[in-house]
Amino acid sequence: MVLLREALAAEREKKKRETEETATQREVGRAVLQALVQRLTADSVPTWFFVLSDDEISVLRVKNGASARDRVGSWVVDQEMRLAFGPQTTEWITAESWSRAVDEAVQITAQVIVDAETREPSAPQLRVAHP
Repeated sequence: MVLLREALAAEREKKKRETEETATQREVGRAVLQALVQRLTADSVPTWFFVLSDDEISVLRVKNGASARDRVGSWVVDQEMRLAFGPQTTEWITAESWSRAVDEAVQITAQVIVDAETREPSAPQLRVAHP
């Protein structure tokens, strides 16, 4: 026979563990995002900016000398402890794999940049008429 007092104690302990695990995951996620933003900003890429705020890295682009920055997307740590940029995700973040996940995120970011640059129509060419 289960007593209410025992069931309450077990549920409270379970809730406490879940809360601690969530806090730990959030802390690990922030550390991995900090490592990723350091990698992304180590080399200057003209017109591209990476801004870390709380639980995400915003990927921003300035087009054609405009003063406004367009948000292309953002990196977050998802519920499954993977770095995610929209539908693209890295491997799971563990003590052993976080560096590989950051490497993978850098490569995905490079793909995003190249895709954005190739989708943009090229500047109009001046044509010289030959008589």
